[in-house]
Amino acid sequence: MFKEITRIIPHRDPMVMIDGYKRISDDCAMAEKTFSAESYGCANKTVLDGILIECLAQTVAAHHGYKVLQDNNIEPAMGLLVGVDFFNFFHPVPWDASILIFIKKTDHIGPFTILKGEIKVKEKLMADGQLKIYNPE
Repeated sequence: MFKEITRIIPHRDPMVMIDGYKRISDDCAMAEKTFSAESYGCANKTVLDGILIECLAQTVAAHHGYKVLQDNNIEPAMGLLVGVDFFNFFHPVPWDASILIFIKKTDHIGPFTILKGEIKVKEKLMADGQLKIYNPE
């Protein structure tokens, strides 16, 4: 598990929403995050839904940034989350749970990438949906 997250994503505290990253393949990755009661994006002992989407987006950024770091050892270009589709929130995510974040690229059209994402806690699907990312590289 790669833990030097700020080397591969542009986000900085308090907006870093992943603790570790693991590349599975060119099209798939996993990240992990454990929030605390004081973490940005937590209220009423749960992680806010919008923060779960941000966890997915940052996993996408880490996937791209890690590949760029491995290939070129240069700073990755900035990407943008431009769409969220078909998103489902099945269960509230407790703020102290260890969250597993999964992404899988499903399509690529020019500078746009479409990905499916899942948030799990102990194998239980908590949320899933589709993200659209713009990356000019």
